[in-house]
Amino acid sequence: MKIQLVLLQILTLPRLVTGCLYDEQVTINPDGYYTIATSLPSDRPANATDECGVGFLPWSEKGDGFSIVPGRQDHETDGLLLMRHMLPADDFENAIQNTSVPGDEKEVLGEFLPSVEYFTKAEFEALGCNAYESLSR
Repeated sequence: MKIQLVLLQILTLPRLVTGCLYDEQVTINPDGYYTIATSLPSDRPANATDECGVGFLPWSEKGDGFSIVPGRQDHETDGLLLMRHMLPADDFENAIQNTSVPGDEKEVLGEFLPSVEYFTKAEFEALGCNAYESLSR
């Protein structure tokens, strides 16, 4: 089954897309999963490269973009990371559209529920060039 992936980095205000990865841009690891890192470009881990099997999504230098509101400043470490789900096949039971109450996502999405982990640049680089192997243990 082919899963379509669209991952967007968006300023909270004015809902401006500042970065995007789509399925053809993401390396699928031998176990069928993928690894994506996001950070400010200046904090990009050395192993967050296609050669190391890691997609990279640059985090906006403007953070949440709130400076468009008079008297407000950007929160540079805030923002919105959005995984856009495309319309699934009718028989795909693990679609996000099949959730019905907050908290049932793990049950409904099963292995298709994204796993998110936070790392410092040094911690991610310590995973080496095949980060997915270290993460899958």
